[in-house]
Amino acid sequence: MNKLYDGLNEQMNFELESAYIYATMSAYLDGQNMKGMTHFIDKQVKEEMEHAEKIKHFLQETGYGIKYRALNPGEGKFASIDEVFQKALAHEKVVTSKIHDLVAQAREEGEQRVLNLLAWFVDEQIEEEDNFMVLVERLERINGQWSGLYILDGEMGQR
Repeated sequence: MNKLYDGLNEQMNFELESAYIYATMSAYLDGQNMKGMTHFIDKQVKEEMEHAEKIKHFLQETGYGIKYRALNPGEGKFASIDEVFQKALAHEKVVTSKIHDLVAQAREEGEQRVLNLLAWFVDEQIEEEDNFMVLVERLERINGQWSGLYILDGEMGQR
């Protein structure tokens, strides 16, 4: 049980780290004056923090002592707007993989409480990956044309 709960604790830390990674993306997009995209990613930062809180509360309710670790936001350097969203999609795929690993471990250990918690995250990751896949595809079609970028920026500001 401790190994599984240690894994959940690490996932909580990884969700916090994800928020920091998205914050670096937001800063880059703000520097490009893409206010709608900045708004969209700022919402993502908040979501990642909420994900961490969800896991933290579960761990606290089950009597596990929370352990925090140093967070690494990465370099926060991006070559283009396209790269921001490609990296976001790649990051969400890593998150999905980590969640699936925890599900497999919880199943193996017969930990129904953890499976119930993780079911929400499995569904959430379908949405997260889909959102970023659509944005990456749209950005590929826009192909760096500012007119398309500004239209997309306006749409993303509505999130």
